Amino acid sequence: MEDFGTRSQESIEVRQAAEGVIERVYLAVQQLCTGQGDVRKRLQTAVLTLLPLQEKEFPEELRGDYRWVIAESTKYKSEIPQFRGDLEATMRRIKNSTGQKIAKRIFHIYSKLQDIRGFPLLEYRNPNE
Repeated sequence: MEDFGTRSQESIEVRQAAEGVIERVYLAVQQLCTGQGDVRKRLQTAVLTLLPLQEKEFPEELRGDYRWVIAESTKYKSEIPQFRGDLEATMRRIKNSTGQKIAKRIFHIYSKLQDIRGFPLLEYRNPNE
């Protein structure tokens, strides 16, 4: 069976970086898909799952996406930081459509990580090439 992923084309460093963050990104995607509440509530939990990761832990091509997700998810400062963080303050202020954009970017990160690992999602498979 032919491998349609890019695993054999990626360097060992890129593959190791993908393996290092995949679990937390998977858990974030799981929260987005199966968590309770509207997209902003699910997104808050998903981003909390990602926050312990550092940008440098991601493959270089995904660092900008991770940085964007964190920046967009925490762009509004809390007026009462002792009781509510910037993430919660931001999720209370953004529209569902903005939350959806952030969620799509998290899913893009997950899809690309799977591709790097050699397990591409359906949208990236093209067995005719």
